[in-house]
Amino acid sequence: MIRRRLYVEVRVSRLATWSRAIAIFSLPVVALAILLHRIGLVEYAVAYATLVAGFGVALLGLLVAAAAFIVIWNEGLRGLGRAITATAIGLLLVGWPTLEFARGATLPAITDITTDFSDPPRFVAVASARPHGANSISYPGADIARLQRAAYPGVKPFEVEANPDEVFNMLMSIVERRGWRVLDNVSPRGGERDGRIEAVARTLVMGFREDISIRVRTADKGVRIDMRSASRYGRHDFGSNARRIESFLAEFGDQRRRAMR
Repeated sequence: MIRRRLYVEVRVSRLATWSRAIAIFSLPVVALAILLHRIGLVEYAVAYATLVAGFGVALLGLLVAAAAFIVIWNEGLRGLGRAITATAIGLLLVGWPTLEFARGATLPAITDITTDFSDPPRFVAVASARPHGANSISYPGADIARLQRAAYPGVKPFEVEANPDEVFNMLMSIVERRGWRVLDNVSPRGGERDGRIEAVARTLVMGFREDISIRVRTADKGVRIDMRSASRYGRHDFGSNARRIESFLAEFGDQRRRAMR
């Protein structure tokens, strides 16, 4: 007697397959945008457009995966693992910019932050370092100052009773420890010349350049430190320049207190 085996064809959801393929494709797009910009092969506009395209593809993968979950549930198809993979990749890529934009939605659209509105630290070396098409090195003016006061009240000058040269050297050590690229540094000369440090910092993920000028000026009761941090491109820094100034001056304060013990 011949026994016949019954083969039941179990179909795989095409939506699940497509969602995984789309999500996987978004990975090299995002990685390429980050890599090419960090090594200097493409500038801000191209890198930003490529990054947005990668996030868009990841979002599409998420939407297709959501549709796949519904079809799998209703029709009993296979492909759940593929849809889950697409969802994981999509959330990984889309989650970060979503959080950034959500945080930035409550902040003003400004890119130039300073501790001194009436006399912001100057960009001298930065002027020649900024390429054509970058934001202006001129401080935007009173309207931006009002927005900054309301959004970042903690961005203030730092005054300390100390020798200007000592303060300048301590600031330089913090700049170097943070890995910022120094464009120029001019040591203070008593009441005749301000000390100035100009440097370039890069954002954590994309490596977007943000320019910095730190001024050391003799004051009535010692030394006043002013700082300016400005993004080279874009209309919104999502708070990165203000956070940089606050954390830098806080680190200087901590280092100064440790040195005084």
